[in-house]
Amino acid sequence: MSEFNSEFNLDFRLAQFIDIDPLMELVQEFYLFENMPFDEGVIKAFTSLLSDEQFGLIWLICDRNRPIGYVALTFFFSMEYHGRCGLVDELYIREDYRGKGIGKKVFALIEEYLQSQKMRSLSLVVDFWNEPAEALYIKLGFRREKRHLMVKHIDVNHDLIANS
Repeated sequence: MSEFNSEFNLDFRLAQFIDIDPLMELVQEFYLFENMPFDEGVIKAFTSLLSDEQFGLIWLICDRNRPIGYVALTFFFSMEYHGRCGLVDELYIREDYRGKGIGKKVFALIEEYLQSQKMRSLSLVVDFWNEPAEALYIKLGFRREKRHLMVKHIDVNHDLIANS
């Protein structure tokens, strides 16, 4: 991977509601790249994250104030990791900007933030097929755990929620 290219005027800024349109454009690109369905539930999840920082933060990655990517950092609590922890839930950088050291800078920003909040671990999930991303994460100090992430989707009855 090449070192960071100084031809970019890179800036990271916390996303706000005013950024929802350019953010959703990037999210749609990411979901298309990952072959995941982009639906109303995704939009609601991003809106929830933007509305309450206790759940996490979203940074827009910009070149000359033009959004070229985003990273969504969410929070969880773990006894094993001694308290609140960060999870890079989504990271997307437009293809033309990949392999130029931007991801490395994103993780430096996140680690600095987590340290300022006294959080002691950062987790992420990477697809088995995404070898370039996994190679970057290993280079940045991430390691595979001895366990697998397991997920069970819970069917939520939205009528019950609306009436409670």
